[in-house]
Amino acid sequence: MSRTVSARIKPQMHENLREQCNKIGCSINDFVEACIELGLTGHTDFDFGDEKQDDKSQINDNSRNDVKKVVIQA
Repeated sequence: MSRTVSARIKPQMHENLREQCNKIGCSINDFVEACIELGLTGHTDFDFGDEKQDDKSQINDNSRNDVKKVVIQA
């Protein structure tokens, strides 16, 4: 059974989150769940939309770390 998690975030962060989810075509729930998985395990199969499609070996590590920081602060 799934559980509900609630977090208070600033309006601008919510707007950025909504825009990113719209950009990559996922729900906020799916995005946040993947962020939590990444923060807890250090990996996820979720496509955050920050990798080049033709060359997945060039991952922007800073953007991955930014996602982890958001999860920790939330």
